[in-house]
Amino acid sequence: MKKQAIGILGLNHNTAPVEIREKLYINEEALPSLLRKIRQQGISESVIISTCNRTEIYYSGRDREKTLQKIRRILSETFATPDEWFTDYMYSFSDDEAFRHLFLVASGLDSMVIGEPEILGQVKDAYRLATSANTTGFFLNKTFHKTFSVAKRIRTETKIGYNPLSIASMAVELAKKIFGSLDRKKILVVGAGEVCETALKYFRKEGISDVYITNRTYQKARELAGEIIGDARAFQELPGLLTTVDMVLTSTGSDRPIISPDLVHGTMKKRKNRPIFFIDIAVPRDVDPAVNDIENIYLYDIDDLRELSQKHLADRVRESEKARDIIDEEVAKFSDWLKRVDVNPLISHIMGLAEEIRTNELKRAVSRLKGADEETLRNIDAMTRSIMNKLVHPYLALIKENGDPAVFETLKKLFQFEEDDEKEMGGGNEGL
Repeated sequence: MKKQAIGILGLNHNTAPVEIREKLYINEEALPSLLRKIRQQGISESVIISTCNRTEIYYSGRDREKTLQKIRRILSETFATPDEWFTDYMYSFSDDEAFRHLFLVASGLDSMVIGEPEILGQVKDAYRLATSANTTGFFLNKTFHKTFSVAKRIRTETKIGYNPLSIASMAVELAKKIFGSLDRKKILVVGAGEVCETALKYFRKEGISDVYITNRTYQKARELAGEIIGDARAFQELPGLLTTVDMVLTSTGSDRPIISPDLVHGTMKKRKNRPIFFIDIAVPRDVDPAVNDIENIYLYDIDDLRELSQKHLADRVRESEKARDIIDEEVAKFSDWLKRVDVNPLISHIMGLAEEIRTNELKRAVSRLKGADEETLRNIDAMTRSIMNKLVHPYLALIKENGDPAVFETLKKLFQFEEDDEKEMGGGNEGL
């Protein structure tokens, strides 16, 4: 039986421009369907991380090449991905390099803004969504829980997150660079998600009072305006707002541009060609790139923030080097653990079976504990994992230490294991 592999296929801001990334962006509503499609192809473990800067598919399987080809085929069918994109823009890692990459991503070391804190939350959200879709098992559960532990250690032992930067903060800094001072400038924020909320907090620190907020769902814009700062407006008022503001910061979840050349042409006539700046940090983009061809329109997208973020890089290089040393150490530890677990397929089978039972029972218990806080749920999760490990440990010890074939055969029968079974090992989900 082939060795269990952990792998990744993906692209990010380092390998692909925004016009390519936006075509492979997968919104939260579409993720469960794609995860199910991957599972239907016989790949029992997968997690998809899709943000403005990356789309990455993590998987676990016993035949890396066959699994990778299946995922490539699914991407080609789903997004009509040209073959050359896989060679020109995408990367593929396995085993040590795969979880090293995941450790780097979750720790903010592979971000456009080095050390930015939002990515860890995005990785956790992606993992939770995959567990809810029943597409994680023993190996990816262990990999992602190890990842969260490594990210926490790096935040604790280094200053990589000191004076944290983010895409939103870079956008506000770009606004300051454009105008010099933001005093008396009128700014429109389109969207009411996390990035817009963060940007609004930075605007408030700059003392701006003339901030308008609009969103397709007016109630969300109203809640955000009341919670932070700004004047909430209905989305239908967007054309009128464009005639009065100096700058537009936009980050929505739309899968197509919401600001078109025709809309802006009409706006510029009413503005008498007074300049307007757009900072579009959405992926897919909210502003049609052709808008930049209109006179007195200045359009910046998320990739334009890269140059601005570089000037902050020098302050973080020393801390990022410390963080990478930690990652090297943790990769070695996890690789050693993985080799020991996978030395005998029966070990993987027993652990996967136990994990499946544990997580199924955990889900039932959690469903009855409505209103339980996060700490309680984490404690229950840790307790059940500890009980599981103690129960299976004697069997694993027998496999590792006892060479008696009769004992081995008895354990195979006990745990219903067939050695020539080429199915993916593992099942179950750690959903907390």
